[in-house]
Amino acid sequence: MNKFIKIFILYIFLSGCNYQPIFSDKEVSFGIKNLTFDQNNQIENNINNNLKNYKNLKNKKKIIDLEISGISNKITTSTDDNGDPKSYRIKLIVETKIQKNEKLISKKTFNKSHDYDNSSNKFDLKKYENSIIENLISKISEEIIVYILSLEF
Repeated sequence: MNKFIKIFILYIFLSGCNYQPIFSDKEVSFGIKNLTFDQNNQIENNINNNLKNYKNLKNKKKIIDLEISGISNKITTSTDDNGDPKSYRIKLIVETKIQKNEKLISKKTFNKSHDYDNSSNKFDLKKYENSIIENLISKISEEIIVYILSLEF
């Protein structure tokens, strides 16, 4: 009986916390009117795909213009005795400018990086690098959304 009471109390506490995921909410308070890019590269195209759900301006309180510029760098972090690369680092840098009514509200730079080892199979290495880049872009897109939601304008 004592175990039942503990489980019941735990259930009451957990069900009362009103947990709700950020990105599952259908009613987001902002919309992106103009989404412009500095270059037309893989980073910016993937961010555009991740943010396309926020381009709906119907019933939005905050309507913004968003300018994005993204670059990626692949750096050799260590080499073996022969000078061949042993490990790499991919670093993504995404700069954002948020405007409302042609007035600059905020500028922010988002950085993400990932270290990984070299592989003798260059095809698999390239596939792995593309996978890393897509994951980093997804994380940066989420950070951009959370950052916009946190702004008071």
